[in-house]
Amino acid sequence: MQQLEQVTIGHYQILNRLARGGMAEIYLAQDTSNDQIVAVKLVNTGAGDYYERFKAEVKAQAALNHEHILPVLDYGEFDSWCYLITPYIEDGTLHERLSQGPLSLVEADRVLSQLSQALQYAHDKGIVHRDIKPSNVLMRDGTHAYLADFGLVKRVGDDNGLTLTGYLIGTPEYMAPELAENEAAPSSDVYALGILMYQLLCGRVPFTANTPIGIYLCHIRDIPTPPSTYNPAIPAPVEAVIMRALEKNPRRRFQSAQELYQAFTLAMGQSEQLRHDIGIMSTQVSQFVLEKPRIAIVRQKHSTLRGRFLFTLLLVPFLLVMLPAMLHASVSIAGTKVGIEGASAASSHPQPLISTPATSKNTIHIKVTPTKVPTPKVVHNVQPKPAPQIKPVVPHNTRPVVSSHAPKPPAPKDPKPKGGKEKKN
Repeated sequence: MQQLEQVTIGHYQILNRLARGGMAEIYLAQDTSNDQIVAVKLVNTGAGDYYERFKAEVKAQAALNHEHILPVLDYGEFDSWCYLITPYIEDGTLHERLSQGPLSLVEADRVLSQLSQALQYAHDKGIVHRDIKPSNVLMRDGTHAYLADFGLVKRVGDDNGLTLTGYLIGTPEYMAPELAENEAAPSSDVYALGILMYQLLCGRVPFTANTPIGIYLCHIRDIPTPPSTYNPAIPAPVEAVIMRALEKNPRRRFQSAQELYQAFTLAMGQSEQLRHDIGIMSTQVSQFVLEKPRIAIVRQKHSTLRGRFLFTLLLVPFLLVMLPAMLHASVSIAGTKVGIEGASAASSHPQPLISTPATSKNTIHIKVTPTKVPTPKVVHNVQPKPAPQIKPVVPHNTRPVVSSHAPKPPAPKDPKPKGGKEKKN
């Protein structure tokens, strides 16, 4: 494309080129009527279909007057160029902001609020943007969002979803699955806004691949990874809103950008209430922890009394249990002492022992039964009676049988005859 630096178009002095993309170029210019710095988008009239789409963009954007849609200051044709004049937003795009990392919930809420209003306004005018993405959102002062670049704009009911070459219109990372078969509709813009929400909070889009067609196939067949996987700070209610905006079936999504933001606001309120409840619980726990030293001081003041009370509680059951045992033990000791004394007395006077067979092998238990031994009476000068003599009975022609066990009787004395002589037979 021909360089246009230092060229004057109407009362706009071209200064330098800012960017180039596709068949269009964007230049920085100065309005000589008021010294305002503006942006000029130029497309050559010989660009064919791209030129026709650019004229549609100019016409659509000029008809939209909303605080969050980039306003059109001027447009027209100069020589072989068609131009569009808009304010210059020097703070850059939302894409540049995301290069620094994901947004917080508060920042994402602010951006989504502004974009949903702008998109709802365009839908109410019968215009579908078809190219919602961070690079088409300009940020003034880093807080005020402008929806820009209506180059792929389509009016509801127009049959121009495909180019003459048969390619789908849009950016693959943000295209709704139904665009493969159906025309663009407000629901496809809602899907793209859901992708943008995902990217705002996660810092990345849900689907990536090596080729544009591979990315678009992921939109058709794959379920997006839950946003909290990449950003655990995303509350569950907010995640549910994002996942519903990314439903494959358009009927299951939010039916408008306004409905999407209302659901997001409700989810943020629920999350805030949950954080508030958790904060109250944390405060109560902190107060409890802080009150511990005071409780300890109070306990220290009454430690003596409480110690005595606890000692009494422990001593009484101990005495109730131990006193009977001690009495029983003392009685047993006394009985054992008496038994030992009786055994000592009995040892001087032999008593019959009663032995019982032991239950275990090679063990004999002897039970000593102490008895009262009467004092023996001493009888003096008592001579023992002689044992009676037993005369053996000798049968005829036999010899007396002397038992080896019986005591031998004393031999009888041979009586002497009176005459001094033994009588002979």
